Amino acid sequence: MSDDILTDKEAKSATERDARWRFMEASVQFLEPPDGSVKFLGVNTVLNKDDPISRAESAPGHIVHKFKAIVQFPIEMERWNDCRELMLNEDKVFEKAQAAKGNAVSKEQKPSYKFWIKHKRLLSKGAKTSWPSVRNLYDLMCMWASNKREFNREMQGIAKSDEEAIFYQFQFWVNRLSDWTAYGACDPSMGKTEKADPSAILVGFFNKTDQQLHLEYESRKVRGASRLLNDLIRCQREYGCILWGFENNNAFDYMRHDFIKRGLEQGVALPLRGVTATISQDERIGAVEPFITTQPAQIHFHTKCRLLLDELESWPDKQTGHHFDLSCALSILWMIASTGAGGIPRLSSRRVIKNIEGYHV
Repeated sequence: MSDDILTDKEAKSATERDARWRFMEASVQFLEPPDGSVKFLGVNTVLNKDDPISRAESAPGHIVHKFKAIVQFPIEMERWNDCRELMLNEDKVFEKAQAAKGNAVSKEQKPSYKFWIKHKRLLSKGAKTSWPSVRNLYDLMCMWASNKREFNREMQGIAKSDEEAIFYQFQFWVNRLSDWTAYGACDPSMGKTEKADPSAILVGFFNKTDQQLHLEYESRKVRGASRLLNDLIRCQREYGCILWGFENNNAFDYMRHDFIKRGLEQGVALPLRGVTATISQDERIGAVEPFITTQPAQIHFHTKCRLLLDELESWPDKQTGHHFDLSCALSILWMIASTGAGGIPRLSSRRVIKNIEGYHV
């Protein structure tokens, strides 16, 4: 039996990884009795996609079982984003205030835990944990909120080094300037069931002087057409976007025209510009990488855009709860904001058609 035959520091070295793999192979296969009666059991944390336990997964003679603390994440991750804000901010303020009075704070007294109790049914929807009798979902999500990267490695068996990550650094903004222009993007969805593909809404402000996009609002959830329309109208009233990019693929062109008509009936003009993808999703998401990772970056994030950041950090590994819907919305938003998507059509023309950055506009 072995327990973590590799340290964090050694996992970064290809030489050390090779040495530990050769040691494990030699110990198990050639130092056992001739009758092959010795069985090897190793309990390991995945530290690198090329570490011994990861190699054993595809090597003959080894059976690897992966145990995840959260087998399936909750459906309402947007509400968990609200809870995470309480964990990182309000809980700390409350703990410091009580400590100043000489009081110890229990978990049940924390603002985030009260939020969890109040919305427990909604926050638990769709979630599956490996050991619910010992670790409840709230405690696990506290670990996730405090350090997502370490949580993925220690509790989920997911290891991704900086060298392996495509989107490995992000730049954040704080204060919005008055001369920034608001744009929006929508990656729609027709589904209403839990297994349906979520729809995504993204709003950002574009600084024409520096050619920088500042992301302000995100929303990713499974919702029907009526709820999606209501959310778009609410965002338009709040942010006043001069243009929305609306994915036109499949049957969404009819939805776009219907949304424009129904928005006017409610007294809100929705400037939805249809865009049709001409290249694959991977190519569209990958195309925004230079504008995010190159310093100074041209796409800046607000700290509350955690769902989008999580998507980009895990891309391109397949996920169970989404299909990188916010990332697709980001590619649309960056395209229409940085190019204007052809601007507002002139009265003399019926439409504006251009091929811009993987989209037919």
